Amino acid sequence: MERRHEYATLIPAAHVNPGLSQIGVVVYDDGLFGDALIARCAAGLVASGYRLGGVVQSNAHRRGRRRCDMYVKDLMGGDEIKISLDRGNEARGCRLDPDAFARIDAWVERAVLERVDLLIINKFGKEEAHGRGLRPVIAEALIAEIPLVIGVSKQNLCDFLSFVGDSAKRLRPDVEAITAWCRNAIERGAHHRFQPRPSSVQA
Repeated sequence: MERRHEYATLIPAAHVNPGLSQIGVVVYDDGLFGDALIARCAAGLVASGYRLGGVVQSNAHRRGRRRCDMYVKDLMGGDEIKISLDRGNEARGCRLDPDAFARIDAWVERAVLERVDLLIINKFGKEEAHGRGLRPVIAEALIAEIPLVIGVSKQNLCDFLSFVGDSAKRLRPDVEAITAWCRNAIERGAHHRFQPRPSSVQA
């Protein structure tokens, strides 16, 4: 696991191709809207037969609660876990379950190792903005040349762009635009991976 942290600060420049965007970023003001949008896109791509990895988030409202319960689903294995702690209506500060993130990290790591068609990360959040969370495994996905879609709030956008450099394409926040980019990125990535190496071409 230690080897991953050498990539946590900045994506190596050798793995960034500004003319061939590998990252589609969905920028949002409302996190609930962003979660639902990305989840809808993922569901459509899975229904079309693409092999996805990563996580999407759903948010369930409960009567009498000001804030919703948050769940994330592993797109590769299908497991779903709750990531929010029930601390009551008057609680302040972070209410994310730290134990849940070890499982999320393992899900994303497995997807990268098995080279899925597309990796989806529902959120580049405060942990990632501060150099922690899923930041190392995001870098691994890019180095492995796996297309990536990620949701980013406007308040974390500067930190995200500092991390990925010029390798991100900002996507219009609607299902059709995001899905079209994903399909193109998957097909482009497959074409790139299966091109013969120069040494293997017969004269």
